[in-house]
Parts: sequence; C-alpha cells; structure tokens
Amino acid sequence: MRKKNIYSICIGLPIFLILAFSIMAHASWVTGFDNFFEGLVHSIPNLQSIMHAITFLADTKVDLVWMLLIAVILWLKKQRPLSASIVISLVTADAFGWIVKHIIQRARPAAHLAADDGFSFPSGHTLGMAIIVFWLILILIPALVKNKTAKIWLTVLLAIWLVLVMISRVYLYAHWPSDVCGSVAMGLMWISLVDAIWDKVTPQTDKNNF
Repeated sequence: MRKKNIYSICIGLPIFLILAFSIMAHASWVTGFDNFFEGLVHSIPNLQSIMHAITFLADTKVDLVWMLLIAVILWLKKQRPLSASIVISLVTADAFGWIVKHIIQRARPAAHLAADDGFSFPSGHTLGMAIIVFWLILILIPALVKNKTAKIWLTVLLAIWLVLVMISRVYLYAHWPSDVCGSVAMGLMWISLVDAIWDKVTPQTDKNNF
C-alpha cells in the first residue's frame, strides 16, 4: 500500500468512526460542534441563491454526470483502469453511504427543505463530491500533471470547491456540520481504500499511467 493511501486512511477512518459513533450515542460535544459551526455559517445572510447553485452542482445525480464525463474521456484516451477506478469508487461509496444512513438514521435539521428528504448522516452531496475531488487530487492529478505549481493550484482550487459544497449543505439546513465533516472523512478513507485494492488487482502497465 502506498504511503499516501496509508496516511489518508489513518486520517479519514478515525474521524469518520468518531463522528459516526458520537452521533449514534447523542454525544453532547457533537451538539456543541454543530451549534458553533451552524452559527458561523449562517453569520452571513442572503447567500441562498449562491448556495442553491453550489448544492445543485454537487447533487448526487450531477456527481454521476461528472463521473461519467471523466470516465468516458479516460476510456477514449485508452486509460481504462483509471476510467473504471472512478466509476467503482463513486458507486461503491454511494452504496456504503446509503447503508450508513440507514444504520445511524439521524434526522435532518428542522428547517431543511422538503426536497432534502431521508436521513442526515452522511451527506450524499458532500460524499459524492468528496469522492470526485479526492480521486482527482490523489490519483489523476499526480499521474497527469507534472508541474508542481500547477499541482498545488489545482489541489487548492478543488479543496476550496469541496469546502463550498460543505458550507452550502449546512447553509441550506440540509445537514448538520458534523454530517458534512463525516462525509469528507469517509470520502478520503474510501478513495484510498479503493485505490489500494485497485493497485493489487490491476496489472502495472503503461495503460495505468499517463
């Protein structure tokens, strides 16, 4: 297993488990955490239209469009293991997220929109976008981009976008702050697990690398 995968799993897995078990146990620190960051996010008024636009671009159905677009381009470029990698990563993460939702069964914030139904932890929007962002940062960009400055800027921009998605879900009362944080931790863990397994089951040939 590569070092980046080990580090990512060692960061993502404990955070995800701590949040998941704390939410199930109704730990008081989670309530304090959520109240503090909800107040922080809602301290700037009149951002509803911007936040709706951001959350639309991170919708679970739109995530599938981004995934398919990337996968098709890679497939046409004869990078088929990479093409299959992003599809498997997102589909399996969504399935695992659905299972976790129905195990924990956390209610959404009272002010959530009617369109945001179902359970709250983890956030499907945030999880899907975290999978795409971390896949790009940890797998595609290191393989495709050779310029170090370009790598840094792309990573920063993708990280900012993911943070905006997290903020939008909290701002619109679709999720608690701990939901979106847990989703990002789960995404980091999951993309690294899938990548580690993928390294074992795919042959290391020029088809794997740009």
